[in-house]
Amino acid sequence: MTTPALETQARTTASLLVERLKQYGVSVMFGYPGGPLAPLYDALYHEPAIRHVLARDEQGAGFMADGYARATGRPGVCLAVCGPGVYNAVTPLATAFSDSVPVLLISGQVPSRDPRSGYYHENDQLRLCEPITKAAFRVERSEELIPVVDRAWQALTTGRPGPVLLEVPGDVLRQPCPAMTIPPLPPVPGPVRPCEADLDAAAECIRSWKRPVILAGGGVITASATEELRLLAERLGAPVFHTLMGKTAIRGDHPLAAGLPWKEGTSDATDMLSRMSPLLRSADGMLAVGCRFTQVTTGTWSMPVPDSLVHVDIDPTEFHRHYRAKVTVAGDAREALRGLLERLEGPSRPSWTDPRPPRPTWTVAGRDLCGAIRRAVPQDTIIAVDVTRLAYVMLVEYAADGPRTFLHPAAAVSMGFALPAALGARAAFPDRPIVAVMGDGGFQITGMELATAVQEKLPIVVVVVNDRALTLIKALQHRKYGGRFLGVDLRNPDFERLAGAFDVKYLGATSEADLENSVRAALEWVRQGKTVFVEMTLN
Repeated sequence: MTTPALETQARTTASLLVERLKQYGVSVMFGYPGGPLAPLYDALYHEPAIRHVLARDEQGAGFMADGYARATGRPGVCLAVCGPGVYNAVTPLATAFSDSVPVLLISGQVPSRDPRSGYYHENDQLRLCEPITKAAFRVERSEELIPVVDRAWQALTTGRPGPVLLEVPGDVLRQPCPAMTIPPLPPVPGPVRPCEADLDAAAECIRSWKRPVILAGGGVITASATEELRLLAERLGAPVFHTLMGKTAIRGDHPLAAGLPWKEGTSDATDMLSRMSPLLRSADGMLAVGCRFTQVTTGTWSMPVPDSLVHVDIDPTEFHRHYRAKVTVAGDAREALRGLLERLEGPSRPSWTDPRPPRPTWTVAGRDLCGAIRRAVPQDTIIAVDVTRLAYVMLVEYAADGPRTFLHPAAAVSMGFALPAALGARAAFPDRPIVAVMGDGGFQITGMELATAVQEKLPIVVVVVNDRALTLIKALQHRKYGGRFLGVDLRNPDFERLAGAFDVKYLGATSEADLENSVRAALEWVRQGKTVFVEMTLN
């Protein structure tokens, strides 16, 4: 079969959309095609500067865009056909919304304002996605496209980030566009500067603390404020705790890194008071930056917080939601931390306590699987961890290297996230080691994306812990329901044969040493362009 010669494409709304996204720096889109999106796919065919990655369904495409965004700090873009395609992408949208991740979902739409018109794929997806998107936009005419895309991009990237839905009906995508000069990109809005009086009040409060602690959330990473956070922590001698989303706000090997507020979790984040760090009870002040005090981070809000709390966040609706703050500072985290550094001049103070009091290592079935993985991977590795027992152990025990090296669906708790998210990170960073860590249940939700890894030449390491159970829910049924187990035991496939069917290299492990050696060997295979499946069998 011969390939037709590349013809010159007349400008359409679809090609104009592709051109504008390229101007915004979009170089990869993750998607699954459908009829109403066909004009957009034809426009992408004619634009070699933008790569299209074919997922195995729209949930996978959405998680890939999410992983790309978390790993890079830039918006991830995914494509889903209207109706069922967007419905499949709802879970990634909700995940991005909960964790403040900039994901742009572009969809076609039926050629009618009436969602019950009788067209296939008929739907009212704008209304459906309203609670789980930061904004949603529709283009009715070709001349609206540029201003609407600019508004969508601004919504993605300013203030508190979040997902955005952009729908363009198929007939509008096909519309020819008159010859026109595309306007330049609008100026990028600057960061939201905090009120000077609020910074003064915060600094005055912090000066009075003798035993300060810092709680760093995802807003620190979003604002690229990790260096300012480190400098302020060293100046105050303050141990730095992190939230789930703030995992990489400070390097795990920094002397002031205190980790999560708790050191071992329960299956449903309840009964956690006794598991909280003793430092929180001893502290006389807390600076919380870019965090929402969510359920898992706080152990269902059992975390002790000093009466003197200074809360910095880009979103003022988060203030006083769960803990009453003495001083609030609304604004960009980096701008706020810089303002505090200016006001809290002086030499660095030693920490008032050991940020990491000695304690037993949290293990999985008596095995230090986290330590095995940490020893096996180089420092620039990006780890995508799913919703599984080992993931929560890694949230506590894994010493992350730097910003955006640990990806986890913190608030939505979306199983199946890690494999496609790792592929999104791989598309962004073709030369860095990328590892997905999953349970056997989570893997089977999005495991078909192994085909994407192979077809799209996105080699990664996939570590799957096989204990033949939905372990976290089984633990909950054991702890609170007398061991009355239902719907939690798995009959798994033969993972070695499954990997082989995808032309994926398989390595098995049953011990810590096996896992460490297998991950090391897997990374060598990845350097040769091979995706590797590592099965860690526990029983």
